Amino acid sequence: MADRYTTCAGPAGVDSCRPTPATRGGAEPRVHPRRIDDVSQVFKILVTGPFAAGKTSMIQSVSQTQVISTDVMTSGEESDVKSSTTVAMDFGTYQLMEDDVRLLLFGTPGQARFRFMTNILKGDVDVVAFVIDAEAFETHAAAGVELRALLRDLRVPAVIAVNRCDDPELARRLARSLGALSGEAAVPCQLIDPDSGREVVVEILLTLLASMESTNIEVA
Repeated sequence: MADRYTTCAGPAGVDSCRPTPATRGGAEPRVHPRRIDDVSQVFKILVTGPFAAGKTSMIQSVSQTQVISTDVMTSGEESDVKSSTTVAMDFGTYQLMEDDVRLLLFGTPGQARFRFMTNILKGDVDVVAFVIDAEAFETHAAAGVELRALLRDLRVPAVIAVNRCDDPELARRLARSLGALSGEAAVPCQLIDPDSGREVVVEILLTLLASMESTNIEVA
């Protein structure tokens, strides 16, 4: 039987795996922990969303290792929104030492011209962390199209991080308007605050646990 994964070099020596063409049409588990050493279960989290939503801020606020970033100075109208932007990816990690669980956080660029990087990074993802700025109303329609396409394509659970929002009900309404399912968590947050970023991580961990339990029940 062909190997389920092909291996390619990942950031900081971490291997990333993608489904081989032969397995893409088959039944895939929603969550598939991998081991990159003798102790840690490793999960890949795709942190994505519109331009300037707070994706880099989230990874920087929670990563326990130095963040690998590909920021460059913005130009034109984008410079009125933020001074720098991600052009390839951000990469950080979060580890629960007591549970030997490691999250690999892959952040995507927000601009449409760099969307091909999302297609590269989304392989073998366990959870989508979709970041949306509650106050950037002009981005919401396109964000909904992107989120629905991702969920159809990846068939994995999502956590909606509603940045610049303190109201749980508003966060839920916005997430549903984007196309998130009723069972998917919507987290109001202020991603410049590490404590708020960790609340998103907690929801990611709970989502992973629920998805793994669901997979185990289906297998049984």
